[in-house]
Amino acid sequence: MNEQFNVLNDAYRSLLSRTLPSKMSSHELASSMFTCVCELTLDASDGSHSQHQDQSRDPITPFKYSPNPNGTELACLVLTLVEKISSKLTSQQLSQETSLYFKDVSTVLFQYMDFMSKLVHLACCKDRLLSHLAAKSVSSYVIFELRCFNTVNQIWEWKCLQVLQNPCSGNELDACTWSLTTVLKAVLKETSQYKPGTLEKLLATFDTALTAVYSQLVPVESLSHGNSASYPSSNTADWATTLTNLLDLLEVLTAARFKLSTTRVCFTSSRLSLVQASALLRIVDSHVHYFVKKQVFLLLKRILLQKAGEDMGFGEASSLTHGDDHMTSDILTLADDVLQAVHTDWLQCVPVESAAIFFGGTGQLCGGSSDAFDHVMLRAVSLVVLKSLEYKIQSAGGKGVCNTIGIHGYLSALLLFLSQRGVQLKQGSHSCCWVSLVFGEQDDDMMEAAKALLLLYLHHRVSSDPEADAACVVGGNPHCHFLFLLHSISFDHSILLDFLISTETCFLEYFVRYLKHLRDDWEGFRTVCQKMDGSDRCKLSWKISQKDDQLLDNLREELQQSLCLSRGSVSTWSHSGGSVTIVDPEPAPCLQPSLCLPSGSATALASTPPLRLVDYGSSEESETEDGDLPSGLTQDRLHSDSVVHTHNSHSFDRTVMCLTELRVVVTRLQRRSLFPYNATSLLKLLTQIEAKRSCSQR
Repeated sequence: MNEQFNVLNDAYRSLLSRTLPSKMSSHELASSMFTCVCELTLDASDGSHSQHQDQSRDPITPFKYSPNPNGTELACLVLTLVEKISSKLTSQQLSQETSLYFKDVSTVLFQYMDFMSKLVHLACCKDRLLSHLAAKSVSSYVIFELRCFNTVNQIWEWKCLQVLQNPCSGNELDACTWSLTTVLKAVLKETSQYKPGTLEKLLATFDTALTAVYSQLVPVESLSHGNSASYPSSNTADWATTLTNLLDLLEVLTAARFKLSTTRVCFTSSRLSLVQASALLRIVDSHVHYFVKKQVFLLLKRILLQKAGEDMGFGEASSLTHGDDHMTSDILTLADDVLQAVHTDWLQCVPVESAAIFFGGTGQLCGGSSDAFDHVMLRAVSLVVLKSLEYKIQSAGGKGVCNTIGIHGYLSALLLFLSQRGVQLKQGSHSCCWVSLVFGEQDDDMMEAAKALLLLYLHHRVSSDPEADAACVVGGNPHCHFLFLLHSISFDHSILLDFLISTETCFLEYFVRYLKHLRDDWEGFRTVCQKMDGSDRCKLSWKISQKDDQLLDNLREELQQSLCLSRGSVSTWSHSGGSVTIVDPEPAPCLQPSLCLPSGSATALASTPPLRLVDYGSSEESETEDGDLPSGLTQDRLHSDSVVHTHNSHSFDRTVMCLTELRVVVTRLQRRSLFPYNATSLLKLLTQIEAKRSCSQR
């Protein structure tokens, strides 16, 4: 065995270094590899392998080979070597001589020694390590044959169909679904590298079997509060693994549907996660592990966001509006299933555990912190509900929503769920802060939520003409959401610019829609600003610790000197918190803010310009362009983070100033052809907002 190990180890190291093995010919290497696996499968059949499979392996301690490697260790090395050979040959990363050597090894094994049958048999064994390594080897070779010879391995296909047609939780089913998922992933990632029609051929082969196995693996009980679904197996650990593999496969099938949407080809198995989503929702109310329920929500979220398979590297999905003939009806079916479940108080069954501190582990945060809840789960649940509402109102005028409990009813149910799961919400306008609290760590999800809530608000306003206060009660006022976003970024226009330029979020679409709403509901925005400025939360956000007093004094003196040189007049007045120096710029017809800096006090926010992710105003061609600014706004003024107006609220003035600064920068970039798209419409909206501000001061 030591000699076999040395030979296999030499071949493995040679493959990694892309050189020829030195110890034996390709036929001898193939024979040695076959012998190791063949002996192990025989041992496994007669039960002599059971002693090894019962031995526990420490997941932390690195696996070490003993001085005399046993058959299992040799088999693991062979399986790893087979997987690497197929991968290297598929990717064509080897030199011609080395490639010919390992192609010969592969040909001898799979065409003359019936090695695939041995691997498939080993993939179904009870030892999870051996099963997984065998499944990887099988999948790697199937991908190699598909890409290089445009053939589907018949032994692999027959075994997968056999297992799927008679599913039973265990390693056999898990290995089959994992292998099929891996093969489909490989084709989806590099479709152009395979012969046209390869993906369709695979889906057509397994379509009927996958549809049947789905109906047998998900809960069969009807969804009702307090009646948890069950499974035909008492071993929840086995079912957790089986369901996890099934959910991964469903995401790949859905991603394949999006990929093929332009061809008008649609397979039944690719529609399962949409048209039979009610079965997935029942998993949430079943006796399976928490991470499985979490995976269900993440899958539904990615489907509703049209991002199925995004984390798997499949690229952007086709729009649902340009999909196959069933796409629109299927997405509405999914939305209906979600909304019907919410209507029956299903959200009360959705668990949200404390955030784990280990990757994939079970350790919990200690200390009872209020922010220890699982944000990933909360974001997924929230987006599933919001996007379902959004799709519903976009179809047939959203009549189905209004005929049940209404948009506000669904939002109230969602807020109740969040508050019961640890999200600290307050009454009034503060109910709208839930978006920032739940989505603050994930920009792309936050923008999706804000956009959905804006659309829901606009739809409900047209159909019901509600008051803004009613929207705030259910956390659905778009003005509040935008203000909380600005507060979270300290009204930094450069961060908004980053969002506009980035393609990773839907901020541009949301921002344009919101600016139109802001233009049409100017007084509503002013009212929200006044309410937020009067709240304790906003007051706290402007406080500066006493240890910064000396820094503020120094900053005040520097700004006084620089502004005095700009012909500004300086006056000082006192209040209970200390003296405040006010610098009034040269009079102008509109937009004349005053700069307020505390002296030995922490009652207002004054600091150096915030650190920018990118300094968009600095370049060799940059120059002072005060002509881009409204009258009264100088470059010194733009660098101030503390603006107070006589007639308007603090949040109102800072918001207008942030949008003005954004317009100036976007204008400058577009003038120099540095902006990634035509921003004419966006600039027009921003200019209209400034005009609204000017008119409101007259």
